[in-house]
Amino acid sequence: PENPGSAFKFFGCGITGMSIAEASTTGHGTNIIVGISVGMKATFIPTITVAIAVLTAYHLGASTGIGEDGRNAGLFGTAVATMGMLSNAVYILSMNNYGPIADNAGGIAEMSMQPEHVRD
Repeated sequence: PENPGSAFKFFGCGITGMSIAEASTTGHGTNIIVGISVGMKATFIPTITVAIAVLTAYHLGASTGIGEDGRNAGLFGTAVATMGMLSNAVYILSMNNYGPIADNAGGIAEMSMQPEHVRD
């Protein structure tokens, strides 16, 4: 094929993109409503995944037999799983914040007509 990624783009984004484009023909209000609904549909699978992970962590903690009824152990299992998921946030936030800083520094070096080796 001439463009091998076109099928992926169509089935990944094209159907929702076409529904938003179709809603644009009837007015601004329907465009906003369809755009919000497409955004909400996009968060469904990650929300279910996190909910299943938290419930699984609770049941695994409760099944350890620690404590009298296992409820506290279940809460501890949930806390450990939550800290495990949140421990990645530091890396994600730092990488998201580093990009614009490096881009601004590159722009300043370019505007001040520094030699090319400065940006390397």
